[in-house]
Amino acid sequence: MPTSYLTGNDGGVALGTATNHNAQFNVWNATVSRNVSDISGFSDGARRRRLGVYDVQGSAGGFLLADAAGPGVNTTDWVSTGISVFLHAKGSGTTTSSCTLSFGAIISEIAVSNAKTGDAAVSFNFQLASGSAPTETWDETA
Repeated sequence: MPTSYLTGNDGGVALGTATNHNAQFNVWNATVSRNVSDISGFSDGARRRRLGVYDVQGSAGGFLLADAAGPGVNTTDWVSTGISVFLHAKGSGTTTSSCTLSFGAIISEIAVSNAKTGDAAVSFNFQLASGSAPTETWDETA
């Protein structure tokens, strides 16, 4: 099977159910990590390490949209219980598509800016909050 190369315009992002917070997303990033515990003992001649729990931190950004029917950027999903986050390398929307990371997260920060030169940007930082490892769906053939 030939290799399919993913490009940025194949992707998408969905943060919760808030009509994407009146944002036209065009960038996302996420770091998936696990903490490492040193379990070395006095009798060991070298380090022993063990992987611990998963963590995901990242952001999604783009441009502000004006929509009287939609929520403001700071009015919904700013909750401690978490939202569903879908990060698509290929696909879009609020469901798992062909190349997606999905997980429950909290929005920890929102940054907005508006420049005289025309850019009105918004960025949402998120952190894993579900207590579960992220779900990865990776099928380039779909």
